[in-house]
Amino acid sequence: MTGNWKSVLRLHKNKIGRDFVCGDIHGCFNDLEEGLQGLGFDKTSDRLFCTGDLIDRGPRPELAAHYMTQPWFFTVMGNHEHLFFMGHLDAPKQDYYIEWHMDNGGLWSYNINSKKASAIQAAIDKLPLIIQIDDVIITHAVLPDVESLEEIENKPEIYLETILWERGTYPPVRIPGISRVYVGHSIVNEPKQYGKIINIDTGAFLKYWKREGKLTILQF
Repeated sequence: MTGNWKSVLRLHKNKIGRDFVCGDIHGCFNDLEEGLQGLGFDKTSDRLFCTGDLIDRGPRPELAAHYMTQPWFFTVMGNHEHLFFMGHLDAPKQDYYIEWHMDNGGLWSYNINSKKASAIQAAIDKLPLIIQIDDVIITHAVLPDVESLEEIENKPEIYLETILWERGTYPPVRIPGISRVYVGHSIVNEPKQYGKIINIDTGAFLKYWKREGKLTILQF
């Protein structure tokens, strides 16, 4: 695994405000701000967690660096952040990742200036693969079939593809004390629950492609 990514970020539930989680943003930051305004979100006390994929496909992906550095905003890495990071990294297989990224909505990122690209890459480099807030877990695609998050922390490279790219069935949550796992990546019409797993990626960017889609934000 390339990068300095912390595999698990552990936090406690908010004691001074509310905690919310949203699905994949994909550059739809106006939709995010409108949704937060409708919820009366207070950036001095409330917190927002995201299932990743802040960039690509939607109208304003270049704003991702700003949000990833806000004290009230927390996100896991999505597969699109991973593609961006690897495509802008001067390392073996860079061309492979550039092509893969552009095929998945990342063309914009190779047309911005180097300062903006570096800011986004630096912010991505600090993202965890999983966030745990007491009994709640947030990850991008699929939580691996493990009995503890320490298994992932010990060998994150083994689980990277599952966490960022896996689609299809979700394995049961076998980690003791976890009540819910919020994921994104696979688009659903409405939030859909599979046991303890809740998929909240309702395709925010699709409205800009003249299809049905919206950004889901839930309090937990």
